[in-house]
Amino acid sequence: MVMYYVTWLWFILFGLCPSSVPDSIPIGMFRTECHDRHFWLSISSNVLGNKFRVDVQGGSEVHEVSGQWAAECGYTIGFDSWGDLLLRVSYLACLVDNQRETEFRVLVWFVNQYSNEEEKSYPLLLACPLQVPWGPRELVCEENYMEVSVLKQSPPDNHIGVEWVTPAPVELDEGLREWRVVFRIPVLHQEGGMREETVPVRMAHLLGYYINTTDTRILLRCPYGSKLAYMLQWGVAGVEVVSATIMYKLKWTLLTVDMSMACTMNQAQMDGSDVLWSLPRNLPALFHPSFIERGLKLGVGGRYLSECVAHQRGYQIQDNNGTLEIRIPFGAEGGTVKSHVIDGRYSQSYFVDVFLLREWKDAAWSLTRQQIFRAFSIRHVPRPITVINLTVPSLGEFSVSLCCFPPDVSLGNVTVAGQPVVWDEMERDGVSLSQNPLPNNTYSYLLRIPFSHPLVSQKYLGDWLRRYTLSGVFSFILTPDGEIYDHPATVEVDLQDVVLPKLEGECTVWGVRVLAYYGNIDSSEWSLYVGGMRLDWDLVELGGFSLDAQEHFLSVEVPLYAHGMAFEGLGMQGLLVSVFVNLVHLETAEEQTHVQRCVFPVRELLVCLPDGRMVVMVDTAGISPPVNPNHTALLDPACRPLETDHSRALFSFHIDSCGTIATYDGDQVIYRNEVRNMPPFLPHLRPLSQPQPHYRVPLGCVHPANGNRSLSIYLPSYPPTPLPLPLKRTHKTASHTGHLEDRDQKIYSLPAGG
Repeated sequence: MVMYYVTWLWFILFGLCPSSVPDSIPIGMFRTECHDRHFWLSISSNVLGNKFRVDVQGGSEVHEVSGQWAAECGYTIGFDSWGDLLLRVSYLACLVDNQRETEFRVLVWFVNQYSNEEEKSYPLLLACPLQVPWGPRELVCEENYMEVSVLKQSPPDNHIGVEWVTPAPVELDEGLREWRVVFRIPVLHQEGGMREETVPVRMAHLLGYYINTTDTRILLRCPYGSKLAYMLQWGVAGVEVVSATIMYKLKWTLLTVDMSMACTMNQAQMDGSDVLWSLPRNLPALFHPSFIERGLKLGVGGRYLSECVAHQRGYQIQDNNGTLEIRIPFGAEGGTVKSHVIDGRYSQSYFVDVFLLREWKDAAWSLTRQQIFRAFSIRHVPRPITVINLTVPSLGEFSVSLCCFPPDVSLGNVTVAGQPVVWDEMERDGVSLSQNPLPNNTYSYLLRIPFSHPLVSQKYLGDWLRRYTLSGVFSFILTPDGEIYDHPATVEVDLQDVVLPKLEGECTVWGVRVLAYYGNIDSSEWSLYVGGMRLDWDLVELGGFSLDAQEHFLSVEVPLYAHGMAFEGLGMQGLLVSVFVNLVHLETAEEQTHVQRCVFPVRELLVCLPDGRMVVMVDTAGISPPVNPNHTALLDPACRPLETDHSRALFSFHIDSCGTIATYDGDQVIYRNEVRNMPPFLPHLRPLSQPQPHYRVPLGCVHPANGNRSLSIYLPSYPPTPLPLPLKRTHKTASHTGHLEDRDQKIYSLPAGG
């Protein structure tokens, strides 16, 4: 229930005299409420000066709310979990105006103090009605004190008139001075032993105990740690106990009432992801036989929680073998979270103000109400940022959520692939960032970025599978200190969306053209090999290749007789060549291959093969008088052409046959032979009308005397001349079978008409 507060004019109406001229009350800076047995006053942190104080006034008496006086008189002051100043005042506190036990009022002054000694005072009259009737016994475990109030007893009719017994009254004045308090204290080294100490009320006041009486109730209050209090060990926590009985006289009858109090002193601790507060279900100092629990009610931040709200927030109260366990999820609504950066790690502190109302009955009391107030502070708990991959691959974009952040954290900037994100530019490329609220007063960030964005890295894994990787750093700003926390996040998605590159080939007039279609993988991930040699600028220049880069493919033209060309055969149809090309992925070594074969017509050609054979084609066209290619032969007349047409003859023979002559020149061996005109009849039988043409084509191959032979291609001399030694140019290349071979090669232009 929200109470009302009034300005100093109200105080005049109530006959109160403020100590200074009040200032106007800032709107919205003060919040007052009535809760069961307490006034609640919350003062916003926005109105708090560097120095301030809270005074309470009753008539002409004014006290600052602080220290021992506050604890003895029923005042609790501090900061709540929101950072606002909180004042909690018992209805039975000192200087509270008690109107027939049903209306309670207290005048509070909030005073801001400034360095020039100027003060601004804000008066507030707190007034609350009693919403729930007083119970027979009510206990309060506050932050700084314990309190018990019980209903005054009336003596039974048959006891009226019994004289006061021991101890006899020392003072006969009216009021509390005749009352006695009997404290029971454990005897050291005597288990279960108790000794009693009886003191008058005045002495109890000097010991820190506040004792008072109203029309219907008796009150005992004391700060924690008072003399004659003692500690009980309960598990790992301690319980502070004041075991006291008050004796008082009513109608000359001696009455005694149990005024014992007990409060657990343990704080909450982390248990997994929960804040756990444990307290004993039953304490011998408070509970008597035939105990029956009448109710448990949990409140947070000054408000009771319904079962539905408690369940939604995850709050739990459990009975665990005689222990009441209150569990609150760390960061749950009702408390506040403060963010920190500790040693480069993100952590949070959680502050929550809890109060628990317990009601029970037993053999001694028909009803006991106990309120327990605790402000829990769980500090510097590492809180890993959760990165949630919400990506649906079929949508073609990353969807990444980072959570969960309290209100004191805001996103400063994002760096993706080492580049700061400029949102105006990124939004045009389909990138978006949104902040989404969550139910527990936190929020998350959602980043969307297409797979195709240049800042998204791609990697081919093989078997048409590609990995998209989004790697970024999210920089968060923590308020109010301005700390920076950088959180790296990497998300990967594997998608089978690869179109592999494709190789094709075709024969041209001058050689072989290879077409390498790119596919949809970055071409820099592949290496193209021609004839086993990696295609680079050196190879292009050496082989005289022609390159043409189109939008969808790369064209490479390999000239005849160039590096990378494999010669597979020579026949009357022409020279059979092949170009073996392959694309190799740099990471996976996955390979795409193609062999393009072409036949090029030739008129004359000499091929020296590594296996020691010579293959030669000669052309007799243009010889005068004409030479019939069928009548040609080598030095050994028995070595005739394998195949002829109207002007050409094709020979194939081993260098150790057909009259071949071998001569040594240093470390080389020159194998010589020649093609001659060899008619099938003897010269002396030749008709005079058919003169014998003089036709000789010298042939020669050069091989190392020791070592591997190589393939060489020459154009036979035309017209016939002595065999020249070829100019050699040697390189190593990988054949399409993967083996290395030496290849000596001299390139000549094809003769006209070839």
